[in-house]
Amino acid sequence: MTLYFRLLQFLKPYRWRVGVAMACMVILAACTAATAWALKPALDEALSGKNPDLIYLIPLLVIVLYMIKGVAYYGQAYLMGFVGQRVIYDLRNSIYDHLARQSLEFFAHRKVGELLARITYDVTLVQAAVSTSVTALMRDTVSIVFLAGVVFYQDWKLAVIAMLVFPLVVYPIARFGRKMRHASFDGQVSMGHLSSLVEETVGGIRVVKAFGMEDYERGRFQHLTGEFLRHQMRMLRVNALSFPIMELLAGFGIAGVLLYGGMQVASGQTTAGTLVSFLAAMIMLYEPVKRLSRANNEIQQGLAAAERVFEVLDERVMVEDAPNAIVWTNFSQSIRYEHVTLQYPKTPKPVLRDVVFEVAVGEVVALVGRSGAGKTTLVNLLPRFMDVSGGKVTVDDHDVRDLTQASLRAQMAMVTQEVILFNDTVANNIAYGLDDCSQQRIEDVAKAANAHDFILGLPEGYNTLIGERGVILSGGQRQRLSLARALLKDAPILILDEATSSLDTESERLVQQAIDRLMQGRTVIVIAHRLSTIRHASRIIVIDDSGVAQSGTHEELLAAGGLYEELYHMQFESQAEAEA
Repeated sequence: MTLYFRLLQFLKPYRWRVGVAMACMVILAACTAATAWALKPALDEALSGKNPDLIYLIPLLVIVLYMIKGVAYYGQAYLMGFVGQRVIYDLRNSIYDHLARQSLEFFAHRKVGELLARITYDVTLVQAAVSTSVTALMRDTVSIVFLAGVVFYQDWKLAVIAMLVFPLVVYPIARFGRKMRHASFDGQVSMGHLSSLVEETVGGIRVVKAFGMEDYERGRFQHLTGEFLRHQMRMLRVNALSFPIMELLAGFGIAGVLLYGGMQVASGQTTAGTLVSFLAAMIMLYEPVKRLSRANNEIQQGLAAAERVFEVLDERVMVEDAPNAIVWTNFSQSIRYEHVTLQYPKTPKPVLRDVVFEVAVGEVVALVGRSGAGKTTLVNLLPRFMDVSGGKVTVDDHDVRDLTQASLRAQMAMVTQEVILFNDTVANNIAYGLDDCSQQRIEDVAKAANAHDFILGLPEGYNTLIGERGVILSGGQRQRLSLARALLKDAPILILDEATSSLDTESERLVQQAIDRLMQGRTVIVIAHRLSTIRHASRIIVIDDSGVAQSGTHEELLAAGGLYEELYHMQFESQAEAEA
């Protein structure tokens, strides 16, 4: 119930619509009860000849009642349908907003497909729990109250006999509801695994095909779809069983009424009109009771989905603006890492340990080290993609945690080895994050990034759609677009994360020219992969064993020996010979 009440909080912004819908439900239930009540005078007075005028009045009354029922049904169905769709809209936006505010640490151990399943499939299941089923629950409960009033008014003894089966109804409703919730939850987990598998397979389709793993991936997919099918069949069995059991219980109640009521009519203690009217009211009464079982099954499905949705919404946002965060506007002094330590939760050792170094304004500082030493993690701390576990990162003597994330990141541009482009036009990818940017400015930065010529060769130039992640472009072309994007942002701090690795010689040359232009007049932290960048850096910082092992210029570090000299000979010597 706590979970359900939390879910119903999403109805609050639409309470007046829910209120009007409830009024429509009351009218609908009252008309249903009035129809059952009208049968008694119709049989006892109109058809018996005692009051022949009622022969004309009662059919007219029935028509009016059904007209009112129709309007009331439309009102409650439309309003609650609207509310249900709005709740889905609000939930999806809440989840997406929550995900967008999460740090990189949150996504490190989560599957994209699983998160997609929660924001699509699970949220859709929630709709029934807050609209369709809420409507049925309210409407049928009100109908039960009105019809129960009619049957008790007509014959309280018959009503008591009929109500004897009602306590028996509670058990199957509760039991089927529990089974439905468990089956639904398992089905949603399977759907999450399915979504993850599809996302991974489609994203890595070249590798799948290159290694001839199509049959293996098909087998995995069929296993998961089979699992999902089993959970769906469990839900179908629960739904299929609930109806005949509720019908059987209703049959017992009606049989008891027929037996006792028939004896009453035969002995002259009651009229046939009263019995028929009572039976009509009883049949009408059992219908909403049976529908309550179906509504409960839908609610349990929605609650299973809500449990998974709230699991995401309840995840704490690890990186948030401080209550009195400062808007930082002009980088002018230095970046400092002051005894920085970073350790992920539930991991035995820190990723970074007691890192200390400073980058003065206008400096180019290169970070080198073995793979996995923590270089990328180190630069991710500067724009607060994640927060330190100990120590602090400062810009112009401000702890980055004391600044607004928006103002902090506005002072930085980043170019990474893995280029992220969107399924949009070339122009929109370059101008990403900038609303009012002229075409001329976009072309200027594209020229500076050595991208203009190849863009003009695309089918629609700057208006060409580049596909998901820029699939129609080569690696070098994608990298040059990301450099153009960084140039257009024109931020004073530039972070380069192995921006020229995995490129062919010609692409690397064009990209490096663009990087050289991009670095001019900026403070740069570069995770180095190219020897020329290392040589011309103001300072090189060698990261090893989660901390700073060495620091100095290229010549100083070679003279000192140690890890840098080892890395130089291992990674850069062949490249140096090629450039010589």
